[in-house]
Amino acid sequence: MKIITDTGSLMSQQQAHDLDIELLPLQVAIAGKNYRDYFELKSADFVQMVKNAIPNSSQPAIGDVMEVYERTKNALHITMTKGLSATYDSALGILNSMHTEGITLFNSKTLAGTQKYLVELASSLAKDKTVDEIVERMNKCLSSCQSFLMPTDFDYLKRGGRITTLAATLGGFLKLKPIVMHVEGSERLEKFGSGRTWTNAIDQIIDRMIQNGVSMTHKIYISHAFNLEVADLAFKRIKERIQGIEIDILELSPVMITQGGPGCVAIQYILKDNG
Repeated sequence: MKIITDTGSLMSQQQAHDLDIELLPLQVAIAGKNYRDYFELKSADFVQMVKNAIPNSSQPAIGDVMEVYERTKNALHITMTKGLSATYDSALGILNSMHTEGITLFNSKTLAGTQKYLVELASSLAKDKTVDEIVERMNKCLSSCQSFLMPTDFDYLKRGGRITTLAATLGGFLKLKPIVMHVEGSERLEKFGSGRTWTNAIDQIIDRMIQNGVSMTHKIYISHAFNLEVADLAFKRIKERIQGIEIDILELSPVMITQGGPGCVAIQYILKDNG
């Protein structure tokens, strides 16, 4: 079975190649030119470009998806969350129009690090498990999964329409660090809170994670848009309060930076697969 995903999973071309995963690039447009996420534009270059131009992101090109579907007979396509991206709906429309059999489409209900976890899990199971078994195990992981985002520039979220009016009001508190979270089934990011400092904001997220029962049975991802100082701070404070927890620190892709803005930091958790 072939695993297909998009760069919303923060999976690089090399990682996808090593795991024999078909990687579909999301797209980002900036300064009058369209780029394929990771494939034609690196994050380090992108953060320099956004200083002088406003970016916009979109789902993988229809032609790219069709080409992969045409040459794939048995596959599981794991997309970034429906609602925050049109990737799932676009792929569903392509599947229906092509009348392709043997391809299962799965809405990951998440993105970034936790989507990456699901893709890596599916890849490890693809050789000897059925698609139904893989989907069942992914859904079990998603039963305890949450994403928090701390943007430094709220204009990115407001411009993309990815936050509710209520959450957007946080942008007025210039001296506070706003926090938004992705609620399962929601097509927007919802207000979670705000902190006086990065430390205070991170501690609020940790408080919620502990309240939700996050423990060493979970995995945490800290993803950042070239804000390693805050990512390291989050890593240390989480390690101090949740003993034995596994944490990965990742850099966000150009498309993810388009959504959260330069300097943003995301903290996510997901229940680890236990077989």
